[in-house]
Amino acid sequence: MPGGDGSAAVLLDMMRSHVREHLADPELRVEELARRHHISVRHAYTLFKRIGTTPGAYLHEQRLLAAQAMLSDPRYDRLAISSIAAAVGILDLSTFERAFRRQYGTTPASWRREHRRSGPIP
Repeated sequence: MPGGDGSAAVLLDMMRSHVREHLADPELRVEELARRHHISVRHAYTLFKRIGTTPGAYLHEQRLLAAQAMLSDPRYDRLAISSIAAAVGILDLSTFERAFRRQYGTTPASWRREHRRSGPIP
């Protein structure tokens, strides 16, 4: 990590892993992330700034990436879009659809239709 010491890099990696492992928790927010890692919210922002983002933006991005992957995966074809949103920690469908459209330029339903894989990738 540029300009960082080893302990800061380890802590940031732990926080990033925690986000990816707990995406489904709708209560996971910057304050909760900082509390779980025994640091201040301000310090969490300082750590994430080193990788060019904020803790909230990182959480948001990871949730949308996970949803995007689920929408492309045939194993989740029978799962409603609202269930996929909930699985990544976004309980309000309109909030999810708006964020997805803003990030990817299309609705979750359109993404699913256009990017659905028919089976294992060769």
